[in-house]
Amino acid sequence: MYRNILIPLDLSHTEHVSELAQVATRLAAGHPAQLNLLYVDQSFVHRAGDPQFDRDLHEQHRREALLQMENLLSDLADNIQLKNLYRHGTAHDEILETATQMQSDVIVMMASKPGISRYFIGSNAERVVRHAPCSVFIVRADDSAN
Repeated sequence: MYRNILIPLDLSHTEHVSELAQVATRLAAGHPAQLNLLYVDQSFVHRAGDPQFDRDLHEQHRREALLQMENLLSDLADNIQLKNLYRHGTAHDEILETATQMQSDVIVMMASKPGISRYFIGSNAERVVRHAPCSVFIVRADDSAN
């Protein structure tokens, strides 16, 4: 049983959130658990537009992401507490740092089936699995629907 569960999200693929929450709920095994949804904003990673960086636009994007996250899960079991987290940076780095800071017991995340491009580049899920301070459950996405 796990009590502190981190779920990194890709808000452009919210169709997977309920499946990830179901896995996390099963991992909690009916015990009280904290489910932490994490969105990592990577839009300013390379900072190419830094001289023209609009802090108000960035803050608006943060508020919109948190609002979108609030509306993703409504029917959670009574034993599950939900917390929404927003970070900005490189996805795998922020996932790992958040897992460490929050002392997560487990990370539950979505990954697509590896293809030739992932063989050379590597995916966020692969990096998280290699370096995570806790167990990681990977839920495979069905890419045939995309």
